[in-house]
Amino acid sequence: MFEDITRWVILTVVWIVVLVRTPAMVRDPQQRPLWVVLVVIALGAIPIQSWFAVWIDDLTGDPKFHNLFRGLFAVLDAAVTWRFVVHIAGRKGTWWHSSGGRWFRAATAWAVGIAITICYYVTPAAERFRPSPDGPFAVYNILIFLYLGVSLGAAAWQMWRHLPGVRGRTLRVGLALVAIGNLMEVPFAVIRVGERLTWWASPVLTDVAFYASTARFIMVPLGCVVAAFEPMRTALLYYYRRIRLYSLWRSLRAATPEIALAEPMSRWQDIRTMDNAWERLHRRIIEIRDSAFYLYDTWCWQELVDQAKNDGENDRIGVTARWLEVAKRESLAGSPKRYRSLDKAFLPALAAEESTVHEETRYLLRLHRALGSPAVQAFAVSLRQDSATGH
Repeated sequence: MFEDITRWVILTVVWIVVLVRTPAMVRDPQQRPLWVVLVVIALGAIPIQSWFAVWIDDLTGDPKFHNLFRGLFAVLDAAVTWRFVVHIAGRKGTWWHSSGGRWFRAATAWAVGIAITICYYVTPAAERFRPSPDGPFAVYNILIFLYLGVSLGAAAWQMWRHLPGVRGRTLRVGLALVAIGNLMEVPFAVIRVGERLTWWASPVLTDVAFYASTARFIMVPLGCVVAAFEPMRTALLYYYRRIRLYSLWRSLRAATPEIALAEPMSRWQDIRTMDNAWERLHRRIIEIRDSAFYLYDTWCWQELVDQAKNDGENDRIGVTARWLEVAKRESLAGSPKRYRSLDKAFLPALAAEESTVHEETRYLLRLHRALGSPAVQAFAVSLRQDSATGH
């Protein structure tokens, strides 16, 4: 009962992802192999249904044809999964990632599919899918389980080797699920082929094979779902970070219209603009820094920096916020430009060089909060009168 509920939940999630993400994934060549895997997983719900088995057996006049169909579908599943793993985890410039490697994997899958079909039809109907250590159906079992074990085992190894280079934690978790799920196919294939060839017959091993198969059925679809939604999740995250930086960006661009290439958009326009999330966030960070550097070069003077250092107790972000707020007010008030050559120690820290754009965004948000703090505002008010006289 639990297995049936789990299968239907997983398949429902996969179908939702396929319906929602198909347009974007089909347009993007990098995501098409993953889309194919999701479609095959989604369609995999059909061959295991009892009504389908009755329908296809009646259609072909063969009471066991549905078992052959499931075997061929398992080969297809393994082939597209391996193709997806090599696409994202294969090392560029190697034979496995070349067109020759792709043709070899496709030809192998086709050869296995044709061979097991031949073995099926040359086996007497009464002996099909019955444990046997010899005969054509023993070859069927060896071929299909050898292919499943080797292809998905290789996919698991390639994915596991690729994981340390994956930067996003969410994507890394999804790909780890794919790797572990594919690895579960190896003990499943070994146990099943041993049972089919009558090498052993153990209820414990049968249970192990069942749980390994169930684990793959759960882990691989869930991992693929995570990977399919990762671009959308990342785009929304970039959009959210850009929106949070709007107030700081707008205030600094208003103070430096000389270097603005276009009129700053309104907050409502900014909220509605959702395309090119990464480029827009990157551009926003650059424009914030450009404005801050321009204010520093144009409206700062040495006494301002010295007083900011004393008042901010040499806390870098506090000092930066103090001179930046004063320089911004100087610009908005139309004060004469100073063009002083100053020490660059208290320019905004390049946090992105140390880590990621996430760290850069966090730093700029901290700077924005510091700009609005009572201490910085009081400092700017106290310096405003002195700045008017050039002191």
